[in-house]
Amino acid sequence: MNTSKSKILLVSVFLLFSFNLFAQSDKFNRLSAEISTGLHVPLAPGDGISRSKYIAFKQFQLSGRYMFSKKMGIKGHFGFNRFADPDKKNTAVSFSRLGLEGVLNVGSLLNLDYHIREKVGLLFHTGVGVTFANPSGTTSTDKIGNILAGFTGLVRLNNTMALSGDMTYISNIRQHYGYNGASLNAGEKGTSGGFVNVSIGIMFYLGEHRYHSDWY
Repeated sequence: MNTSKSKILLVSVFLLFSFNLFAQSDKFNRLSAEISTGLHVPLAPGDGISRSKYIAFKQFQLSGRYMFSKKMGIKGHFGFNRFADPDKKNTAVSFSRLGLEGVLNVGSLLNLDYHIREKVGLLFHTGVGVTFANPSGTTSTDKIGNILAGFTGLVRLNNTMALSGDMTYISNIRQHYGYNGASLNAGEKGTSGGFVNVSIGIMFYLGEHRYHSDWY
């Protein structure tokens, strides 16, 4: 198993066991795990790139979520993005991100009719993260702070699974390399940037009760 796959496995196990520490008996399950993938859209900085070439299905995310109540919870995730120009070699950068976010169940907060909430759901999530960026052609690692915000739509498949669709904006703080892997020459403080992830995935509900808080 290579180093990258080992890191992903370790992060997944850490997330699962961390959330299990907070598990408690209730009328509904509080834990869930999600795997998702999709495309990303770089927005800024645009130095030296044609943005349309960097829109690609080269991102995925593993997440664990714990709901304190039907209305709010917390979410930890590991995300990976690789931005690359398909027409040029060695013009790429890989982002490995760890994040922690607060989660709000929009349907419960708005007290929508249960007949709607038992089939579809909407979660709002926002928080912070840190990205380790590895540009091509160098052994340097750029450490980038992140601020994230997004919405996750849910379609209930059964009591243990749901289909998820997500759109998240990820703001990069102190970014030193562009999406082509080239230095931005932004000095020690770096520059700000950002991109959008559009994902589809599967949510797995964990616990001994019949329903998860998303559908209770």
